[in-house]
Amino acid sequence: MLLEMNVKLRRGHFDLTTQLSVGDFSVGVFGQSGAGKSTLLGLIAGTLQPQSGHILLDGKILFDSRKGIVMPREQRPIGAVLQSDCAGAMETVRDNLNGTYYRTLKQRRLFKPDYLINLLELGPNLDQPIERLSVGERQRVALAHSLLKSPKLLLLDETFAAIGQSYRSQLLPILKRLQDEFGLPVLYASQSLGEILELTDQLIVLEQGQVLRSGSLRDVAKQLGILRYLGIRQIDNILPVSIRDHDYQAGCSLADSFGLPLALPLRPQFTAGSQTQVSIRANDIALSRAYIDGISIQNQLKGRICAIIPNGESLIVQVDCGGTLLVEITPGACQSMALREGDAVYCLIKTHAIVYLAELDALPYQRIVSHGDGYYFLSNNYAVAPALTD
Repeated sequence: MLLEMNVKLRRGHFDLTTQLSVGDFSVGVFGQSGAGKSTLLGLIAGTLQPQSGHILLDGKILFDSRKGIVMPREQRPIGAVLQSDCAGAMETVRDNLNGTYYRTLKQRRLFKPDYLINLLELGPNLDQPIERLSVGERQRVALAHSLLKSPKLLLLDETFAAIGQSYRSQLLPILKRLQDEFGLPVLYASQSLGEILELTDQLIVLEQGQVLRSGSLRDVAKQLGILRYLGIRQIDNILPVSIRDHDYQAGCSLADSFGLPLALPLRPQFTAGSQTQVSIRANDIALSRAYIDGISIQNQLKGRICAIIPNGESLIVQVDCGGTLLVEITPGACQSMALREGDAVYCLIKTHAIVYLAELDALPYQRIVSHGDGYYFLSNNYAVAPALTD
């Protein structure tokens, strides 16, 4: 599958000028409210029409302003669950789903209606007109309709938020299987980076109708300033990890990254073999000349110093441990350890200094800070409760 798009659209004070190419992989369309995510998906689905440009899917023209070609939405080999969807509102749910199933060529059918009806709990609504359903129920019907269509591309616009988070754990494995086994990529639009990363680490970052950056999260994060736009701050190492096992007694999940063994915060919801992304701040990593016994830090990764880079009042030490880690230390620490490029060192990382990127949106702002004879609860760096003492 190859989606090629180069379009322009002006709506009131909003200008969208987008050029992109998406291949056989799922992609997250990320942006703040008003960035143009829903507009972009609407142009691909056919609910909106650009003023100029072209959109092609596997070489087939969906839109071309110069040639005067506009393929209607119902003829596009695309499944879409959009926020504005209420198509076929007078139909019952049963008629909508059965009609879609029987209009799909037998050799292309991936699902049967009964399976999706049970999965999305649509049974009680089968004889209801779609127009009488709630927004969340209509979105679930639209998702079942899109999957029964067996499209070449699936567009989802904040779908998990619309249909309810309880369906996320059921739908994510299906969406990943569609990608892996049937080659059906998903374009998932959301302003939640964590939500996108549960499905894919490939991103298109939008702002005011423009593509700021596209590619893998690691590549996107290399652009100056993009981390702050993504909602990630002071994070200097982003690592893909493969979950190996869970050690409940030790209270950690065991994983590998670039061949490195890592002890992560315990997350049983990640099954063995699943892939995810974690982040580690450069100033949360300490360096040692030797492996240290009798220490609470569980991650001690041996590597070799590639470079020592001045960074204002600190130094950034680039360490090759199989994958590259950036470590922030003071010039005094570097001098006392007599660190030089090429030296062997150990990177020391506390388990709970490692953050799952999929949980960024849920990270609490509230912190507990000790001051010796008690502690304060802090929120957004301001005290909101008096010190507690014995």
